[in-house]
Amino acid sequence: MGLVIDAALVTALALAAFVVLLINAKNRGAVALAFAIALPLQPLALYLVRLPIDRALKAAFGGPAWLVILSLFYAPLTEEPAKWLVAAVPAVRRAIMMEPVILALAVGLGFAIGEIWLIAYTLLQLPGIASLPATDLGGFVIERLEVCFLHGAFVALPFVALARGRSFLLGGLGGMFLHFLLNFPIYLKGINAFGLGEAWIPILLLWALAFVIACAFMVVRLARRPPAATTAVPVTNTP
Repeated sequence: MGLVIDAALVTALALAAFVVLLINAKNRGAVALAFAIALPLQPLALYLVRLPIDRALKAAFGGPAWLVILSLFYAPLTEEPAKWLVAAVPAVRRAIMMEPVILALAVGLGFAIGEIWLIAYTLLQLPGIASLPATDLGGFVIERLEVCFLHGAFVALPFVALARGRSFLLGGLGGMFLHFLLNFPIYLKGINAFGLGEAWIPILLLWALAFVIACAFMVVRLARRPPAATTAVPVTNTP
C-alpha cells in the first residue's frame, strides 16, 4: 500500500496547488472546468492513441532501431495535443485569452493527477511493488511532483500564443520539443550511452531538476506579459 499512500500524497499536494490557482484566478469556473476536463486525458491518450499506434507499428515492422527512436516521440506527440483539447471548450478558450498561464497550470495539474493514478495502477501489477513501504518510493513522489508542474509549463506555450494572437501550433510545437528534451536522457540511460552505467541515475535527477528550474523561469516570464486582449491601446474620442 506504500505506492497508494505516495500517490495520494502527491495528489493532495497537486490539489493544494490547484486551490492556490483558483484563489488567484479571475474566472474560477473556467479554471475548474479545465482542470476537470484534463483529469482523464492522459489515460485516454495512452489507451486510445499511443498504444494502438505502437502495436500497429510493431506488427508491421517488428522492432527495428528506428522504431525505438521513434518511440521517444510518443509522449510529446500524444500527450501535448491531448492537453490542447481543453482549449476547444469555448468557456475555457475565453478564459485562456485572459489568463493563459493559470489555465495552463490548471490543465497540467489535472493531466498529471490522471497520470499519477494510471502509473500507480500499472506499477502495482508488478511483483513486490505493492508490499513496498511508502518511504521506499520517494523517487516516485519527487518525479510526479516535478511532472505536475512541467505538464502545465509545456502547455503554457500554446496557451500564451493563443492569448497573444500568435500561432497556437508553433507554441504547441515548442511544448512538444521541451517534452522531448525532458525524456531524451531516459533513452540514453536505456542504451547506456557513453558507458556511464549507474552514473546515469544522478544525471537524470539533475537533468529533471534543471528542467524544472528553467521552466519555472519561463512560466514566470510568460505570466508577466499580459495577453494581447489586455495590451491594446484604448481609443478615445476627442471633441
